[in-house]
Amino acid sequence: MGALHSMARDHEYLRHTLDAMAHRVQSALHDSLQALRRSDTIGADQIIHDDPDINALQQDIEDLVARFITQWQPVLRDLRRVLAIFAVSGELERIGDYAKQVAAHVHRARSEQHPLMMTADLLELGAATERILSASLTAFLAEDAAAARAIATLDDQIDARRHEIIAATRQAALNDASLFDAAVASIEIARALERVADRATNIAERAIYLATATHELLNE
Repeated sequence: MGALHSMARDHEYLRHTLDAMAHRVQSALHDSLQALRRSDTIGADQIIHDDPDINALQQDIEDLVARFITQWQPVLRDLRRVLAIFAVSGELERIGDYAKQVAAHVHRARSEQHPLMMTADLLELGAATERILSASLTAFLAEDAAAARAIATLDDQIDARRHEIIAATRQAALNDASLFDAAVASIEIARALERVADRATNIAERAIYLATATHELLNE
């Protein structure tokens, strides 16, 4: 009984560490969008400065997972849970990178004095990525397959909106060559935000795996 209690305690600590990482990543994404909204180089620089902290949390989780497996040799559902936590930490680390990319584009646009294009549309896309990330994390922590499957529709909507933004931005740059640098930056931001949604969808797939023990692709 003591060993089972200790394993459960260690697993709960793993979940707690993942939750802390998730909050840091969600904050970084939100702050990057606020920097975009305000053309805030100070805020953008802070996101870039803090990114190594997110990387360190992912490394902590990797170490904790390795120790957990070595010590407890989990099987079946317990093993799936631990491996899923490790996989999700990797997805979160990449989302943190995308938030940093958005911040870097904000900083560069302000420094080079080329205002970004379609900012309102990018912010709308960003808000959608925040929602899908939150929903996927909630589904994962609850091991809720039905909620996870609903993520696919959100991802499709974000992908479609990203295509619209890129098409409009390219057309504007074709009509006015002076907008080229701003267009490239805005397109890269749209792509970074869409990739956040892709990573959130991967997290939702992990939730389905936890709940059903089967691999299911939400968007092929």
